[in-house]
Parts: sequence; C-alpha cells; structure tokens
Amino acid sequence: MKKTIKEHGIGIAIKRSKKRLFIELSMLGKLTDEDYKTFVPMINKALKEAKGLEVDLLVDMRAFKGWEFMAAWDDFKFGIKHRNAFDKMAIVGNKKWEERSTAMMSHLMKGKSKFFKEREKALSWLLKKQD
Repeated sequence: MKKTIKEHGIGIAIKRSKKRLFIELSMLGKLTDEDYKTFVPMINKALKEAKGLEVDLLVDMRAFKGWEFMAAWDDFKFGIKHRNAFDKMAIVGNKKWEERSTAMMSHLMKGKSKFFKEREKALSWLLKKQD
C-alpha cells in the first residue's frame, strides 16, 4: 500500500528596504498548530523591528487546504493581534470564501486589503505608491 505524503506549512519571505517591510506568506496544505508555532515568532520579530516602516503583506492561499482546529484558533489570534500592523494586505486565492473573508477583514483593520486571483496583480497593487 502506497502512503500519500500530505505536505503542509507556511513559506515566509521577509524583505526590507529603508522605508518598507514586505512580508509574503505562502500557505500550503492543511495547516497545523506546529506550523503557526514556527512562523508566528518570525513575523512578530520582523514587525517589532519594523517600527516606523510601511508594512505590506501578501498571503498566497492558492495551495491552502484549510486548518486543523488549533491552527484555525492560532490564525484567528494572529489576525486579531496584527490587524493594525499592515498598511496594505493582498490575499491571493481561488475560492469564493477567501474573497468574502478578505472583504470582511478589511473592516477590521486600519490598512487596505484586497483579494486577487493572480499573484502578479496582487504584487503590482502592493508595490504601487499610495495616493
């Protein structure tokens, strides 16, 4: 009997310039509590060191399959704690609920958020100067 490997995790890219911190998260598979225990401290540290910088976030959910129960709770806590940390947040996905969630989140955060089906368009929107 062949065993199927179920990949899961969160890929992280943190880029910093003089005026901006750019964080990109790629969510893969069904996320676990351990995934959050790994990535949240990295994000917390980057945000703490980014005082005074513009902070933009890109979350790629195209390979995302959901959360285990504790990971869903971890995600909720992360969202509440950092809802005012980002100037712009782009969500890239392919499911209607992801688009609706982005619209709902936009009312809870200080920055702008927008849903995209293509990463390139999301990146272009994030990098565009604010009016």
